Amino acid sequence: MDEVWQKLSEPFPPGEVQWRIEALSRDKKRALVVPYVDARTVLDRLDRVVGPEGWQDAYEVLADGERAVRDERGERRERLVEVKCRLTVLGVTKEDVGEGDSLKAAFSDALKRAAVKFGVGRYLYRLEKQWVDYDPEKGRFTPPKLPEPSPGEEEGLEEEKPEAYRLIDQLLERLKEKGLGKEAAKIVTRYGGYGKTPEETKRLYGELRALLKG
Repeated sequence: MDEVWQKLSEPFPPGEVQWRIEALSRDKKRALVVPYVDARTVLDRLDRVVGPEGWQDAYEVLADGERAVRDERGERRERLVEVKCRLTVLGVTKEDVGEGDSLKAAFSDALKRAAVKFGVGRYLYRLEKQWVDYDPEKGRFTPPKLPEPSPGEEEGLEEEKPEAYRLIDQLLERLKEKGLGKEAAKIVTRYGGYGKTPEETKRLYGELRALLKG
């Protein structure tokens, strides 16, 4: 399982990391930006590491109301939605609460916050916020560069998914279509993902094939 948690925690390729504005300078010519990844990137990481059947998510809407906001445009009311995400990865469950100005935004925030507890994107919170030049007329800024990864991290970023893992993913999709997703997930959980050795991966594939054939 340690290998699974390590793979979940790997840094994302720079092209998948985005930046959002957290604050503007008084003259509106500088912006304080922070890095983040979107929910789809988190979903892709979960699928890649533990397979589509290796994790499950459930949500609960806690609140859907309004809050007062005061900024350079003055004071106004805006929608505030709070959602709790319960994320289970290989039988381990963690949960957190996200918020946003829509259901979609709140669901995405909750998923990302819960995934951070499994290490997904946690390193981004340790990166320093950065001031960059900002064009107030166009509302644009030049994204800063991320710190260079260490040799070990760089190797993890460039590593492609082995063919055996892709075949297992295909099997899991077929099992899900036949309504055998829960049974497949139990098998994957027993192996801690794709298996820790080539022999375990082969046995996992064989068990999933046997389940598919009935």
